[in-house]
Amino acid sequence: MVKVNSAKATSPLGGAVHGGLDKGIYIAEVPYTPGIDLRVDPSSPAFAAVNQALGLTLNPQVGSVVRKNADCIVSQDQQPESHGISALCLGPDWWLLTGTADIESLLKPVQNVHHISVVDVSAQRTKLEIYGPKVKEILGHVWEQDLRDAKFPIDACTQGLMAKSPVILWHCCENCYLIFVRSSFATHLWDVLADSTVEYL
Repeated sequence: MVKVNSAKATSPLGGAVHGGLDKGIYIAEVPYTPGIDLRVDPSSPAFAAVNQALGLTLNPQVGSVVRKNADCIVSQDQQPESHGISALCLGPDWWLLTGTADIESLLKPVQNVHHISVVDVSAQRTKLEIYGPKVKEILGHVWEQDLRDAKFPIDACTQGLMAKSPVILWHCCENCYLIFVRSSFATHLWDVLADSTVEYL
């Protein structure tokens, strides 16, 4: 499992929690979430080498998510597995890799042989988990894209503005979404989401 030096790392929301599992909505910051930006050409030999190193097959379809040992989710009192990897495709040759595995170490041998870009972007964003039977109603207040399962199913991701905050949104499991928000916008987005839950708590 990736170790975080909490003496140096900072969390913009201090691990805040709002609502509860016994209510219509539960929102929690999941701080210190690793994030790696990977750029690799899917038509290159490097792509196969990356897949082998990660132990999964990246999907080059923008908006797709593939994962290994990364079942949902902390809100259901499940501890994440120690070698989990999730790969969110944000562009034709661009993935956000996150999880408990030491992704940089896994990809280092590939970097030594192939042309790929691996950048640690963990400090750019924090992660919010929003969960509950009313989650679509809450997000509907702040998100313009269609969240119906037929249009945005489990293991789909997208980018956009949520309450004027740049985010990546991932539908990670039933009634549960993960929001990767820029750290400088985290407090603003948290306040907006909390305000949107009043009628459901």
